[in-house]
Amino acid sequence: MGYEVHITRKVPRWADEEDNATITLAEWLDYVASDSEMRLDEYPEWPVYLADGNINPESDGQSVWLPYSKNGVAGNYAWFCYFSDRVTVKNPDEEILGKMLAIARTLGARVQGDDGEYFDESSAYLADAHQGTIFEASTDFRDFQTFASAEAAQPLLAAIARQGILARTAFDNGQLAFDPSFANNQLTSKYIVKVQLSDFERASQVLAAMNAHALSQADPTHYLFSFTDEELFDLLVKPDEWSAYDVALAGQLLRQRGRDISPDTLRLLRQRRVAELAAPPQDHQALIVGSYLSALLGGFFGLLVGYQLYFNRRLLPDGRRVYSYSATDRVHGLRILVLGIVVFVLVLGLQIIRAADG
Repeated sequence: MGYEVHITRKVPRWADEEDNATITLAEWLDYVASDSEMRLDEYPEWPVYLADGNINPESDGQSVWLPYSKNGVAGNYAWFCYFSDRVTVKNPDEEILGKMLAIARTLGARVQGDDGEYFDESSAYLADAHQGTIFEASTDFRDFQTFASAEAAQPLLAAIARQGILARTAFDNGQLAFDPSFANNQLTSKYIVKVQLSDFERASQVLAAMNAHALSQADPTHYLFSFTDEELFDLLVKPDEWSAYDVALAGQLLRQRGRDISPDTLRLLRQRRVAELAAPPQDHQALIVGSYLSALLGGFFGLLVGYQLYFNRRLLPDGRRVYSYSATDRVHGLRILVLGIVVFVLVLGLQIIRAADG
């Protein structure tokens, strides 16, 4: 059967039977008619004749991409087959995949592989020489919104997919992430929607549009109605700590109270807050001294703290990741890490020698 890639509007998988976001046959035929590079050709490469002498069509809407450089080579053709709710191509190479991406943009759809992986124009594609399969290389996706469940995230995923914005999802199962400063250790359990950093602004606009309709039906008993103006202002400046709906509702409530804040002022306040969050804390002297001692004594704690000091990063509200500790602390972290490894190797070597002598 080979590897199939689909042009689909369904989220999160092209095969989801409960998702009604389909590409209709009429839409596909209209597109083919409008694209001079495509030709409707509802017959297979090798015609199969029926008993009445007519040719058996392989599928309604089957079309061929005419400029494909390998058309006719070793029996290859760039066939685009329509199947009830999507357009499918078998074993596409990079050239065909590029055409699929262009078609998906026009139809407001996405390009997805058999296993649910998405393709986009900013990704690098790798071909398996033995299987003829194209894989998407990893790209830089950042946390955009969090939800209590996968079901709650589906409206947003569907909305951004219709705008051609790629998304990834992840589930944080609530495991405890260790921070040696003990400032950010917490248990979380959430469903995360990630988008590429370059798409953050567009995804935010989609999210704002989704909330516009919901605001007209806001429940008067919602907890934000009891917030003071100052609390609502604080909420607007810290949108990463609240749901997108809460942020939109806070803005609406302030406007209704005659306390509106200009977009430019709000943007400046948020930028200042991000700058403050990006600045690493400075007071880690006691932790660093203790870690040096632990590393010298062969303690595992020193290794762990050294690693965290040097490598740990934080996610900012604008999607950027910055180092959690200052450059000076990171230098100490690297030294502690190296010292801990050296001491560990020496201790291990001595134990091996003693065991051999014994």
